[in-house]
Amino acid sequence: MPDETPLTAKILVVDDEEANARLLERLLLQAGYTKVQSTTDSRRVVALYREFQPDLILLDLHMPHRDGFELLKELQLLIPEGSYVPVLVLTADVTGEALRRALLAGANDFLTKPFDAQEVMLRIRNLLQTRFLHRALQCQNQVLEERVQERTRQLVQMEKLSAMGQLLAGVAHELNNPLAVVSGQAHLFLKSPEASSAVVRAQKISKAAERCVRIVRNFLALARERPPERTTVDLNTVARDAVELLAYELRTDNVEIRWALATDLPQINADPHQLHQVVVNLVANAHHAMRETPGPRTLTLTTRATPNRPGVQLTVGDTGPGIPPDIQDRIFDPFFTTKPSGQGTGLGLSLSFGIIQDHEGTIRLQSPPGEGATFVIDLPVGSPSAPGPTKTREDESLTPLGPKRILVVDDEPDVAGVLVDLLQAEGYEVDTALNGAEALKKLERRPFDAVLTDTKMPVLDGQGFFTELERRHPELRRCVAFVTGDALQPDKRAFLQKTGVPTLTKPFEFDQIRRVVRQLLQR
Repeated sequence: MPDETPLTAKILVVDDEEANARLLERLLLQAGYTKVQSTTDSRRVVALYREFQPDLILLDLHMPHRDGFELLKELQLLIPEGSYVPVLVLTADVTGEALRRALLAGANDFLTKPFDAQEVMLRIRNLLQTRFLHRALQCQNQVLEERVQERTRQLVQMEKLSAMGQLLAGVAHELNNPLAVVSGQAHLFLKSPEASSAVVRAQKISKAAERCVRIVRNFLALARERPPERTTVDLNTVARDAVELLAYELRTDNVEIRWALATDLPQINADPHQLHQVVVNLVANAHHAMRETPGPRTLTLTTRATPNRPGVQLTVGDTGPGIPPDIQDRIFDPFFTTKPSGQGTGLGLSLSFGIIQDHEGTIRLQSPPGEGATFVIDLPVGSPSAPGPTKTREDESLTPLGPKRILVVDDEPDVAGVLVDLLQAEGYEVDTALNGAEALKKLERRPFDAVLTDTKMPVLDGQGFFTELERRHPELRRCVAFVTGDALQPDKRAFLQKTGVPTLTKPFEFDQIRRVVRQLLQR
Protein backbone atom coordinates (compact mmCIF):
# COMPACT_ATOMS: atom_id res chain seq x y z
CA MET A 1 0.00 0.00 0.00
CA PRO A 2 2.50 2.70 -1.12
CA ASP A 3 0.08 5.65 -0.68
CA GLU A 4 -0.92 4.76 2.88
CA THR A 5 0.34 6.74 5.87
CA PRO A 6 -1.02 6.92 9.42
CA LEU A 7 -2.77 10.21 8.54
CA THR A 8 -4.80 8.48 5.79
CA ALA A 9 -6.10 5.92 8.28
CA LYS A 10 -9.76 5.45 9.11
CA ILE A 11 -10.43 5.67 12.87
CA LEU A 12 -13.60 4.66 14.71
CA VAL A 13 -14.27 6.23 18.12
CA VAL A 14 -16.65 4.38 20.49
CA ASP A 15 -17.55 6.10 23.81
CA ASP A 16 -20.93 6.49 25.49
CA GLU A 17 -19.90 9.92 26.83
CA GLU A 18 -20.59 12.55 24.14
CA ALA A 19 -17.91 14.87 25.53
CA ASN A 20 -15.22 12.19 25.39
CA ALA A 21 -16.13 11.26 21.81
CA ARG A 22 -16.02 14.91 20.67
CA LEU A 23 -12.69 15.47 22.45
CA LEU A 24 -11.09 12.54 20.69
CA GLU A 25 -12.50 13.66 17.33
CA ARG A 26 -11.04 17.15 17.84
CA LEU A 27 -7.61 15.82 18.83
CA LEU A 28 -7.52 13.55 15.78
CA LEU A 29 -8.54 16.33 13.39
CA GLN A 30 -5.92 18.65 14.85
CA ALA A 31 -3.27 15.99 14.34
CA GLY A 32 -4.23 15.68 10.66
CA TYR A 33 -6.49 12.61 10.72
CA THR A 34 -9.43 13.34 8.40
CA LYS A 35 -11.22 10.01 8.25
CA VAL A 36 -12.84 9.78 11.65
CA GLN A 37 -16.25 8.44 12.71
CA SER A 38 -17.66 8.17 16.19
CA THR A 39 -20.65 6.76 18.04
CA THR A 40 -22.01 6.89 21.57
CA ASP A 41 -24.31 3.91 21.00
CA SER A 42 -22.47 0.62 21.43
CA ARG A 43 -25.26 -1.20 19.59
CA ARG A 44 -24.16 0.50 16.33
CA VAL A 45 -20.49 -0.58 16.53
CA VAL A 46 -20.79 -3.81 14.53
CA ALA A 47 -22.72 -2.15 11.70
CA LEU A 48 -20.30 0.79 11.63
CA TYR A 49 -17.31 -1.56 11.51
CA ARG A 50 -18.73 -3.42 8.53
CA GLU A 51 -19.59 -0.19 6.71
CA PHE A 52 -16.53 1.92 7.62
CA GLN A 53 -13.82 -0.79 7.76
CA PRO A 54 -11.62 1.18 10.20
CA ASP A 55 -7.86 0.85 10.56
CA LEU A 56 -8.01 1.60 14.30
CA ILE A 57 -10.74 1.48 16.97
CA LEU A 58 -10.73 3.67 20.12
CA LEU A 59 -12.99 1.82 22.55
CA ASP A 60 -14.45 2.60 25.94
CA LEU A 61 -15.00 -0.40 28.23
CA HIS A 62 -17.99 0.43 30.45
CA MET A 63 -21.03 1.37 28.34
CA PRO A 64 -24.77 0.66 28.55
CA HIS A 65 -26.41 -1.95 26.29
CA ARG A 66 -23.14 -3.62 25.21
CA ASP A 67 -19.89 -3.10 27.11
CA GLY A 68 -16.41 -3.00 25.64
CA PHE A 69 -15.55 -6.59 26.65
CA GLU A 70 -18.49 -7.96 24.67
CA LEU A 71 -17.65 -5.77 21.67
CA LEU A 72 -14.00 -6.89 21.72
CA LYS A 73 -15.05 -10.54 21.43
CA GLU A 74 -17.43 -9.77 18.57
CA LEU A 75 -14.88 -7.62 16.73
CA GLN A 76 -12.38 -10.49 16.81
CA LEU A 77 -14.88 -12.55 14.86
CA LEU A 78 -15.32 -9.78 12.28
CA ILE A 79 -11.63 -9.10 11.67
CA PRO A 80 -10.38 -11.37 8.86
CA GLU A 81 -7.94 -14.06 9.91
CA GLY A 82 -4.37 -12.89 9.49
CA SER A 83 -5.35 -9.20 9.49
CA TYR A 84 -4.28 -6.68 12.11
CA VAL A 85 -6.91 -4.09 13.15
CA PRO A 86 -5.68 -2.63 16.45
CA VAL A 87 -8.02 -1.67 19.31
CA LEU A 88 -6.91 0.98 21.83
CA VAL A 89 -8.97 0.77 25.04
CA LEU A 90 -9.63 4.11 26.79
CA THR A 91 -11.35 3.67 30.15
CA ALA A 92 -11.64 5.11 33.62
CA ASP A 93 -11.40 1.59 35.10
CA VAL A 94 -7.86 1.42 36.50
CA THR A 95 -8.15 -2.06 38.03
CA GLY A 96 -5.74 -4.77 36.98
CA GLU A 97 -8.67 -7.10 36.34
CA ALA A 98 -10.08 -4.73 33.69
CA LEU A 99 -6.70 -4.54 31.97
CA ARG A 100 -6.30 -8.31 32.00
CA ARG A 101 -9.81 -8.95 30.65
CA ALA A 102 -9.43 -6.33 27.90
CA LEU A 103 -6.12 -7.73 26.66
CA LEU A 104 -7.44 -11.28 26.78
CA ALA A 105 -10.51 -10.21 24.77
CA GLY A 106 -8.32 -8.79 22.00
CA ALA A 107 -7.30 -5.24 22.89
CA ASN A 108 -3.90 -4.16 21.60
CA ASP A 109 -3.17 -1.26 23.95
CA PHE A 110 -4.68 0.32 27.07
CA LEU A 111 -4.92 3.91 28.44
CA THR A 112 -6.80 5.11 31.49
CA LYS A 113 -8.90 8.25 31.70
CA PRO A 114 -8.18 11.03 32.12
CA PHE A 115 -5.49 10.53 29.49
CA ASP A 116 -2.70 12.81 28.33
CA ALA A 117 -3.48 14.13 24.82
CA GLN A 118 0.14 13.80 23.64
CA GLU A 119 0.44 10.26 24.94
CA VAL A 120 -2.80 9.10 23.33
CA MET A 121 -1.73 10.54 19.95
CA LEU A 122 1.63 8.79 20.20
CA ARG A 123 -0.11 5.47 20.99
CA ILE A 124 -2.46 6.00 18.02
CA ARG A 125 0.44 6.74 15.65
CA ASN A 126 2.41 3.68 16.77
CA LEU A 127 -0.56 1.36 16.42
CA LEU A 128 -1.33 2.68 12.94
CA GLN A 129 2.29 2.33 11.83
CA THR A 130 2.20 -1.28 12.99
CA ARG A 131 -1.11 -1.73 11.15
CA PHE A 132 0.31 -0.46 7.85
CA LEU A 133 3.54 -2.41 8.22
CA HIS A 134 1.44 -5.51 8.76
CA ARG A 135 -0.62 -4.75 5.65
CA ALA A 136 2.52 -4.15 3.59
CA LEU A 137 3.86 -7.50 4.80
CA GLN A 138 0.55 -9.13 3.88
CA CYS A 139 0.75 -7.66 0.38
CA GLN A 140 4.34 -8.81 -0.01
CA ASN A 141 3.42 -12.29 1.18
CA GLN A 142 0.55 -12.38 -1.28
CA VAL A 143 2.85 -11.34 -4.13
CA LEU A 144 5.34 -14.03 -3.11
CA GLU A 145 2.58 -16.62 -2.85
CA GLU A 146 1.32 -15.71 -6.30
CA ARG A 147 4.85 -15.99 -7.65
CA VAL A 148 5.27 -19.38 -6.02
CA GLN A 149 1.95 -20.51 -7.51
CA GLU A 150 2.97 -19.20 -10.93
CA ARG A 151 6.38 -20.88 -10.75
CA THR A 152 4.69 -24.08 -9.59
CA ARG A 153 2.28 -23.87 -12.52
CA GLN A 154 5.20 -23.29 -14.87
CA LEU A 155 7.12 -26.24 -13.44
CA VAL A 156 4.04 -28.44 -13.75
CA GLN A 157 3.65 -27.27 -17.35
CA MET A 158 7.32 -28.02 -18.05
CA GLU A 159 6.87 -31.45 -16.49
CA LYS A 160 3.86 -31.98 -18.76
CA LEU A 161 5.96 -30.93 -21.74
CA SER A 162 8.68 -33.37 -20.71
CA ALA A 163 6.11 -36.14 -20.30
CA MET A 164 4.55 -35.25 -23.64
CA GLY A 165 8.00 -35.36 -25.23
CA GLN A 166 8.59 -38.83 -23.84
CA LEU A 167 5.13 -39.93 -24.97
CA LEU A 168 5.75 -38.47 -28.41
CA ALA A 169 9.07 -40.27 -28.63
CA GLY A 170 7.44 -43.52 -27.54
CA VAL A 171 4.66 -43.20 -30.10
CA ALA A 172 7.16 -42.35 -32.84
CA HIS A 173 9.27 -45.35 -31.88
CA GLU A 174 6.25 -47.65 -32.00
CA LEU A 175 5.46 -46.35 -35.47
CA ASN A 176 8.98 -46.99 -36.73
CA ASN A 177 8.61 -50.76 -37.10
CA PRO A 178 5.33 -50.80 -39.09
CA LEU A 179 6.58 -47.88 -41.20
CA ALA A 180 9.74 -49.82 -41.98
CA VAL A 181 7.55 -52.69 -43.17
CA VAL A 182 5.30 -50.47 -45.31
CA SER A 183 8.21 -48.57 -46.81
CA GLY A 184 10.23 -51.71 -47.51
CA GLN A 185 7.33 -53.64 -49.01
CA ALA A 186 6.42 -50.69 -51.24
CA HIS A 187 10.00 -50.56 -52.48
CA LEU A 188 10.05 -54.29 -53.16
CA PHE A 189 6.74 -54.03 -54.97
CA LEU A 190 8.13 -51.32 -57.22
CA LYS A 191 11.15 -53.49 -58.04
CA SER A 192 8.99 -56.50 -58.86
CA PRO A 193 8.51 -57.19 -62.60
CA GLU A 194 4.87 -58.05 -61.92
CA ALA A 195 4.23 -54.55 -60.54
CA SER A 196 4.05 -52.78 -63.89
CA SER A 197 0.25 -52.68 -63.91
CA ALA A 198 0.09 -51.29 -60.37
CA VAL A 199 3.20 -49.12 -60.40
CA VAL A 200 1.22 -45.91 -59.85
CA ARG A 201 -0.42 -47.30 -56.73
CA ALA A 202 2.90 -48.58 -55.45
CA GLN A 203 4.45 -45.17 -55.99
CA LYS A 204 1.63 -43.54 -54.01
CA ILE A 205 2.12 -46.00 -51.16
CA SER A 206 5.86 -45.38 -51.19
CA LYS A 207 5.39 -41.60 -51.27
CA ALA A 208 2.89 -41.70 -48.38
CA ALA A 209 5.22 -43.96 -46.38
CA GLU A 210 8.13 -41.58 -46.98
CA ARG A 211 6.03 -38.68 -45.71
CA CYS A 212 5.15 -40.64 -42.56
CA VAL A 213 8.83 -41.41 -42.09
CA ARG A 214 9.74 -37.72 -42.27
CA ILE A 215 6.98 -36.78 -39.80
CA VAL A 216 8.09 -39.45 -37.31
CA ARG A 217 11.69 -38.27 -37.58
CA ASN A 218 10.54 -34.70 -36.97
CA PHE A 219 8.67 -35.89 -33.87
CA LEU A 220 11.82 -37.55 -32.62
CA ALA A 221 13.81 -34.39 -33.33
CA LEU A 222 11.41 -32.36 -31.18
CA ALA A 223 11.35 -34.87 -28.35
CA ARG A 224 15.11 -35.47 -28.34
CA GLU A 225 17.08 -34.47 -25.25
CA ARG A 226 20.66 -34.38 -26.43
CA PRO A 227 23.73 -32.15 -26.33
CA PRO A 228 24.26 -30.01 -29.44
CA GLU A 229 25.77 -31.92 -32.34
CA ARG A 230 27.20 -29.72 -35.08
CA THR A 231 27.13 -31.01 -38.61
CA THR A 232 26.69 -29.66 -42.11
CA VAL A 233 23.11 -28.39 -42.41
CA ASP A 234 20.97 -27.24 -45.30
CA LEU A 235 18.71 -24.52 -43.86
CA ASN A 236 16.19 -24.97 -46.68
CA THR A 237 15.69 -28.61 -45.66
CA VAL A 238 15.27 -27.63 -42.00
CA ALA A 239 12.58 -25.10 -42.96
CA ARG A 240 10.68 -27.54 -45.18
CA ASP A 241 10.76 -30.32 -42.57
CA ALA A 242 9.46 -27.98 -39.86
CA VAL A 243 6.54 -26.80 -42.01
CA GLU A 244 5.74 -30.36 -43.02
CA LEU A 245 5.39 -31.31 -39.35
CA LEU A 246 2.59 -28.73 -38.98
CA ALA A 247 1.25 -29.05 -42.53
CA TYR A 248 -2.10 -30.57 -41.58
CA GLU A 249 -3.00 -27.87 -39.03
CA LEU A 250 -1.91 -25.12 -41.41
CA ARG A 251 -3.93 -26.55 -44.26
CA THR A 252 -7.12 -27.04 -42.23
CA ASP A 253 -6.92 -23.42 -41.02
CA ASN A 254 -6.52 -22.17 -44.60
CA VAL A 255 -2.97 -20.93 -44.15
CA GLU A 256 -1.18 -20.44 -47.47
CA ILE A 257 2.53 -21.29 -47.44
CA ARG A 258 4.77 -19.11 -49.61
CA TRP A 259 8.33 -20.20 -50.19
CA ALA A 260 11.21 -17.99 -51.27
CA LEU A 261 14.18 -20.28 -50.69
CA ALA A 262 17.52 -19.43 -52.23
CA THR A 263 18.81 -22.18 -54.50
CA ASP A 264 22.45 -21.20 -53.94
CA LEU A 265 22.21 -21.09 -50.12
CA PRO A 266 25.52 -22.08 -48.50
CA GLN A 267 25.38 -24.90 -45.97
CA ILE A 268 26.12 -24.08 -42.36
CA ASN A 269 27.71 -25.85 -39.42
CA ALA A 270 24.88 -26.28 -36.92
CA ASP A 271 22.71 -28.70 -34.95
CA PRO A 272 19.85 -29.57 -37.32
CA HIS A 273 17.58 -30.79 -34.52
CA GLN A 274 17.88 -27.53 -32.57
CA LEU A 275 17.31 -25.38 -35.66
CA HIS A 276 14.32 -27.57 -36.53
CA GLN A 277 12.88 -26.83 -33.08
CA VAL A 278 13.36 -23.08 -33.59
CA VAL A 279 11.53 -23.06 -36.93
CA VAL A 280 8.71 -25.23 -35.56
CA ASN A 281 8.27 -22.76 -32.68
CA LEU A 282 8.13 -19.79 -35.05
CA VAL A 283 5.72 -21.48 -37.46
CA ALA A 284 3.47 -22.65 -34.61
CA ASN A 285 3.38 -19.14 -33.12
CA ALA A 286 2.56 -17.62 -36.50
CA HIS A 287 -0.22 -20.17 -37.01
CA HIS A 288 -1.70 -19.39 -33.60
CA ALA A 289 -1.56 -15.63 -34.26
CA MET A 290 -3.29 -15.92 -37.64
CA ARG A 291 -6.21 -17.80 -36.10
CA GLU A 292 -7.35 -14.44 -34.76
CA THR A 293 -7.54 -12.90 -38.25
CA PRO A 294 -10.34 -13.58 -40.76
CA GLY A 295 -7.92 -13.78 -43.69
CA PRO A 296 -6.11 -14.00 -45.90
CA ARG A 297 -3.71 -16.09 -43.84
CA THR A 298 -0.26 -16.33 -45.34
CA LEU A 299 2.94 -17.78 -43.91
CA THR A 300 6.08 -16.77 -45.80
CA LEU A 301 9.46 -18.44 -45.35
CA THR A 302 12.48 -16.89 -47.03
CA THR A 303 16.14 -17.87 -47.08
CA ARG A 304 19.11 -16.06 -48.59
CA ALA A 305 22.83 -15.72 -48.23
CA THR A 306 23.77 -12.87 -45.93
CA PRO A 307 25.26 -10.03 -47.97
CA ASN A 308 28.79 -8.83 -47.20
CA ARG A 309 29.59 -11.69 -44.82
CA PRO A 310 29.58 -15.51 -44.84
CA GLY A 311 26.22 -16.39 -43.38
CA VAL A 312 22.59 -17.25 -44.09
CA GLN A 313 19.30 -15.61 -43.20
CA LEU A 314 15.89 -17.16 -42.58
CA THR A 315 12.72 -15.10 -42.18
CA VAL A 316 9.35 -16.41 -41.00
CA GLY A 317 6.55 -13.91 -41.58
CA ASP A 318 2.79 -14.04 -41.04
CA THR A 319 -0.27 -11.92 -41.77
CA GLY A 320 -1.57 -12.04 -38.21
CA PRO A 321 -2.36 -9.08 -35.95
CA GLY A 322 1.30 -8.48 -35.15
CA ILE A 323 2.89 -7.93 -31.75
CA PRO A 324 2.07 -4.70 -29.86
CA PRO A 325 5.06 -2.33 -29.49
CA ASP A 326 4.74 -2.23 -25.69
CA ILE A 327 5.55 -5.94 -25.32
CA GLN A 328 8.03 -6.45 -28.16
CA ASP A 329 10.98 -6.07 -25.78
CA ARG A 330 9.66 -8.92 -23.60
CA ILE A 331 8.79 -11.62 -26.12
CA PHE A 332 12.09 -13.47 -25.64
CA ASP A 333 11.80 -13.44 -21.82
CA PRO A 334 11.31 -16.87 -20.23
CA PHE A 335 7.67 -17.65 -19.36
CA PHE A 336 6.34 -14.49 -21.01
CA THR A 337 3.30 -15.31 -23.13
CA THR A 338 0.24 -13.50 -24.45
CA LYS A 339 -1.66 -16.74 -24.96
CA PRO A 340 -4.51 -17.72 -22.61
CA SER A 341 -3.68 -19.95 -19.66
CA GLY A 342 -3.14 -23.52 -20.76
CA GLN A 343 -2.35 -22.61 -24.38
CA GLY A 344 1.24 -21.54 -24.02
CA THR A 345 4.19 -21.80 -21.64
CA GLY A 346 6.15 -18.71 -22.68
CA LEU A 347 9.21 -20.91 -23.30
CA GLY A 348 9.20 -21.32 -27.10
CA LEU A 349 10.73 -17.98 -28.08
CA SER A 350 13.05 -17.98 -25.07
CA LEU A 351 14.42 -21.41 -26.00
CA SER A 352 14.70 -20.34 -29.64
CA PHE A 353 16.63 -17.21 -28.63
CA GLY A 354 19.06 -19.34 -26.61
CA ILE A 355 19.56 -21.83 -29.45
CA ILE A 356 20.31 -19.10 -31.97
CA GLN A 357 22.70 -17.42 -29.52
CA ASP A 358 24.50 -20.74 -29.00
CA HIS A 359 24.96 -20.85 -32.78
CA GLU A 360 26.54 -17.36 -32.62
CA GLY A 361 23.57 -15.97 -34.54
CA THR A 362 20.83 -13.42 -33.93
CA ILE A 363 17.05 -13.52 -33.96
CA ARG A 364 14.98 -10.35 -34.07
CA LEU A 365 11.38 -9.27 -34.56
CA GLN A 366 9.94 -6.95 -37.18
CA SER A 367 6.31 -6.07 -36.50
CA PRO A 368 5.15 -2.70 -37.86
CA PRO A 369 1.57 -1.88 -36.75
CA GLY A 370 -0.98 -3.73 -38.86
CA GLU A 371 1.59 -5.70 -40.88
CA GLY A 372 1.84 -9.00 -39.01
CA ALA A 373 5.02 -10.31 -37.44
CA THR A 374 8.28 -11.38 -39.09
CA PHE A 375 11.12 -13.09 -37.27
CA VAL A 376 14.56 -12.72 -38.86
CA ILE A 377 17.31 -15.22 -38.05
CA ASP A 378 20.92 -14.62 -39.10
CA LEU A 379 23.38 -17.49 -38.75
CA PRO A 380 27.08 -17.66 -39.56
CA VAL A 381 28.30 -20.34 -41.93
CA GLY A 382 30.75 -21.46 -39.25
CA SER A 383 33.65 -23.85 -39.49
CA PRO A 384 32.91 -26.96 -41.53
CA SER A 385 32.41 -30.24 -39.72
CA ALA A 386 35.33 -32.60 -39.53
CA PRO A 387 35.59 -34.44 -42.81
CA GLY A 388 34.33 -37.99 -42.75
CA PRO A 389 35.76 -40.93 -44.59
CA THR A 390 36.09 -40.53 -48.32
CA LYS A 391 32.84 -41.63 -49.93
CA THR A 392 32.90 -44.23 -52.62
CA ARG A 393 31.22 -43.52 -55.89
CA GLU A 394 27.45 -43.98 -55.85
CA ASP A 395 27.46 -46.98 -58.17
CA GLU A 396 30.22 -48.69 -56.16
CA SER A 397 28.52 -48.12 -52.80
CA LEU A 398 25.32 -49.83 -54.00
CA THR A 399 26.86 -52.76 -55.86
CA PRO A 400 26.41 -56.14 -54.10
CA LEU A 401 29.60 -58.00 -53.18
CA GLY A 402 28.58 -61.47 -54.27
CA PRO A 403 27.24 -64.45 -52.29
CA LYS A 404 27.75 -63.43 -48.69
CA ARG A 405 25.91 -64.66 -45.59
CA ILE A 406 24.09 -62.07 -43.42
CA LEU A 407 22.34 -62.51 -40.05
CA VAL A 408 19.36 -60.24 -39.26
CA VAL A 409 18.49 -59.98 -35.53
CA ASP A 410 15.11 -58.37 -34.77
CA ASP A 411 12.20 -59.32 -32.52
CA GLU A 412 9.71 -57.94 -35.06
CA PRO A 413 9.24 -60.73 -37.65
CA ASP A 414 7.73 -58.33 -40.20
CA VAL A 415 10.70 -55.98 -40.00
CA ALA A 416 13.13 -58.87 -40.22
CA GLY A 417 11.13 -60.20 -43.18
CA VAL A 418 11.50 -56.93 -45.07
CA LEU A 419 15.25 -56.92 -44.51
CA VAL A 420 15.44 -60.54 -45.65
CA ASP A 421 13.54 -59.74 -48.85
CA LEU A 422 15.64 -56.66 -49.55
CA LEU A 423 18.94 -58.44 -49.02
CA GLN A 424 17.97 -61.63 -50.83
CA ALA A 425 17.01 -59.49 -53.83
CA GLU A 426 20.65 -58.34 -53.80
CA GLY A 427 21.89 -61.91 -53.96
CA TYR A 428 22.85 -62.37 -50.32
CA GLU A 429 22.08 -65.42 -48.20
CA VAL A 430 20.10 -64.25 -45.14
CA ASP A 431 19.14 -65.86 -41.84
CA THR A 432 17.19 -64.35 -38.92
CA ALA A 433 17.11 -64.44 -35.11
CA LEU A 434 14.46 -63.00 -32.79
CA ASN A 435 16.89 -61.85 -30.07
CA GLY A 436 20.55 -61.69 -29.15
CA ALA A 437 20.62 -65.07 -27.40
CA GLU A 438 19.24 -66.84 -30.47
CA ALA A 439 21.69 -64.94 -32.67
CA LEU A 440 24.66 -66.13 -30.57
CA LYS A 441 23.55 -69.73 -30.97
CA LYS A 442 23.37 -69.35 -34.75
CA LEU A 443 26.80 -67.73 -34.83
CA GLU A 444 28.20 -70.76 -32.96
CA ARG A 445 26.75 -73.12 -35.56
CA ARG A 446 27.84 -71.38 -38.75
CA PRO A 447 29.85 -68.33 -39.86
CA PHE A 448 28.30 -65.06 -41.07
CA ASP A 449 29.92 -62.23 -42.98
CA ALA A 450 27.78 -59.42 -41.51
CA VAL A 451 25.19 -58.90 -38.77
CA LEU A 452 22.31 -56.38 -38.73
CA THR A 453 20.78 -56.16 -35.27
CA ASP A 454 18.07 -54.24 -33.45
CA THR A 455 18.85 -52.76 -30.01
CA LYS A 456 15.59 -53.25 -28.13
CA MET A 457 14.74 -56.96 -27.88
CA PRO A 458 13.59 -59.44 -25.21
CA VAL A 459 15.81 -62.11 -23.63
CA LEU A 460 19.08 -60.44 -24.75
CA ASP A 461 19.00 -56.95 -26.23
CA GLY A 462 21.33 -55.43 -28.78
CA GLN A 463 23.70 -53.98 -26.20
CA GLY A 464 24.10 -57.30 -24.41
CA PHE A 465 24.39 -59.13 -27.72
CA PHE A 466 27.19 -56.82 -28.94
CA THR A 467 29.08 -57.14 -25.65
CA GLU A 468 28.88 -60.93 -25.77
CA LEU A 469 29.79 -60.93 -29.46
CA GLU A 470 32.97 -58.96 -28.70
CA ARG A 471 33.90 -61.60 -26.12
CA ARG A 472 33.08 -64.69 -28.19
CA HIS A 473 33.69 -63.53 -31.77
CA PRO A 474 35.94 -60.44 -31.68
CA GLU A 475 36.60 -60.80 -35.40
CA LEU A 476 32.93 -59.98 -36.10
CA ARG A 477 32.96 -56.69 -34.17
CA ARG A 478 33.65 -54.67 -37.31
CA CYS A 479 30.99 -56.56 -39.25
CA VAL A 480 28.00 -55.43 -37.13
CA ALA A 481 25.51 -52.62 -37.79
CA PHE A 482 22.58 -51.56 -35.65
CA VAL A 483 19.18 -51.03 -37.27
CA THR A 484 17.04 -49.45 -34.54
CA GLY A 485 14.06 -47.27 -33.87
CA ASP A 486 15.12 -46.60 -30.28
CA ALA A 487 18.10 -44.25 -30.37
CA LEU A 488 16.48 -41.54 -28.25
CA GLN A 489 17.58 -42.41 -24.73
CA PRO A 490 20.90 -40.81 -23.68
CA ASP A 491 22.37 -44.11 -22.45
CA LYS A 492 21.41 -45.84 -25.72
CA ARG A 493 22.98 -43.04 -27.78
CA ALA A 494 26.12 -43.17 -25.66
CA PHE A 495 26.40 -46.92 -26.20
CA LEU A 496 25.92 -46.67 -29.96
CA GLN A 497 28.49 -43.89 -30.17
CA LYS A 498 30.98 -45.85 -28.07
CA THR A 499 30.79 -48.91 -30.31
CA GLY A 500 31.70 -46.89 -33.40
CA VAL A 501 29.75 -49.26 -35.63
CA PRO A 502 27.26 -48.03 -38.28
CA THR A 503 23.74 -47.26 -37.04
CA LEU A 504 20.64 -47.03 -39.20
CA THR A 505 17.41 -45.56 -37.88
CA LYS A 506 14.07 -47.17 -38.59
CA PRO A 507 12.26 -46.60 -40.86
CA PHE A 508 15.32 -47.21 -43.04
CA GLU A 509 15.83 -46.54 -46.72
CA PHE A 510 16.78 -49.41 -48.98
CA ASP A 511 19.82 -47.61 -50.39
CA GLN A 512 21.07 -47.03 -46.83
CA ILE A 513 20.85 -50.74 -46.12
CA ARG A 514 22.73 -51.55 -49.33
CA ARG A 515 25.53 -49.08 -48.56
CA VAL A 516 25.97 -50.22 -44.96
CA VAL A 517 25.95 -53.92 -45.90
CA ARG A 518 28.59 -53.31 -48.55
CA GLN A 519 30.64 -51.33 -46.01
CA LEU A 520 30.47 -54.22 -43.51
CA LEU A 521 31.37 -56.82 -46.07
CA GLN A 522 34.38 -54.80 -47.26
CA ARG A 523 35.71 -54.80 -43.72
